[in-house]
Amino acid sequence: MILHNRPDAFDMTSNSFDTESNKSFKVINTPDFFDDRCLYPDQLIIDFMALSHPGPDLFILAIDSENTQEEKVVTQISKLQGIFGDNITANLVVTLPDLECFHSLRHLKYRFNTQVAVASENLASECAEAMSPTISYLFAAPANEEAPQHDHGDGAHEVPDSIFNIVLLGLTGTGKSASANTILTAGYPQLDSKDLFKSESSSMPVTTRCEVKMMEKLFKRKVRLVDTPDFFHDQLRNPQEHIDECKSYCKPGQCVVLLVLQLGRFTGIEWGILERLEKKLGWEIRRSTIVLLTHGEDLKGSLEKFINAQDRLNNIVELCGNRYHLFNNKSESKKQVTELIKKIPNYKDLFPKFSKHQNNECCLC
Repeated sequence: MILHNRPDAFDMTSNSFDTESNKSFKVINTPDFFDDRCLYPDQLIIDFMALSHPGPDLFILAIDSENTQEEKVVTQISKLQGIFGDNITANLVVTLPDLECFHSLRHLKYRFNTQVAVASENLASECAEAMSPTISYLFAAPANEEAPQHDHGDGAHEVPDSIFNIVLLGLTGTGKSASANTILTAGYPQLDSKDLFKSESSSMPVTTRCEVKMMEKLFKRKVRLVDTPDFFHDQLRNPQEHIDECKSYCKPGQCVVLLVLQLGRFTGIEWGILERLEKKLGWEIRRSTIVLLTHGEDLKGSLEKFINAQDRLNNIVELCGNRYHLFNNKSESKKQVTELIKKIPNYKDLFPKFSKHQNNECCLC
């Protein structure tokens, strides 16, 4: 669903569906599903899904000047997610009435992994840029039907796109979320704390579901950063549901896994974690895994010597093709993140613009 670039395409309000099309777009103007005066919202949603089957290229959430308070905008996005699923935000543009609202709410782009724009004469071209030529939103098929045209796997939480995923796995307290924030802020150092992954020291799970943030600036292409819960913690509810969601991001050739371990904390629980994760996820993730050690500020001496002195840790590193890296999550150094990226298998092919940028910086040294 995308706005037509003719200002007279639709009336200001609509109690039914209106459609218009030109050579570029087909546009569906919907009634307000959330209006208390809407008598049959469920039926309207079903009608809309039928009208736009198998799914629109883009959703546009138009915010008027009376509803630009952040909590109201967040509520509307959340309601859309409740109807169409969390992944709708990858195909959503939130339009705001003016630049002032845009500047005050543009951080929602990172919070919801979506696009934010101003409703202006340039909106049509901006929306066209936001649409992927190959990735459309697909409505979930009923349980007794197959999703039309595209087969994206067997899980209930499918991610129908080719965006590369960086998936952080590990136990509670190792620093997964803090490491995810280190990567995120390397690309967006001015992010507000509410747009980061929730991170705090605790023996209880802080991350209780898969959480996703989109990045582009650092990698020079779209990358999905995925923080995951501790699948083995006995306080995690419905672990299989979270594992199934993780599977949609963690697939051979489409991801790198960061197996997060805390430096100096390698107990019996960590022993065999790689094999247990592989059993949960259904493939040898070791082929695409980097062992990410945290608390780098505590290291005394050489990291290589530290690993060689820890037989069990050394074994995991060897199983992962001797790919390992160290993070100091208290540091704001961007270099530790760029060096991590260079250890991703085939990173030059995955991130050619990043690689070229790094080469140019080296030439200037």
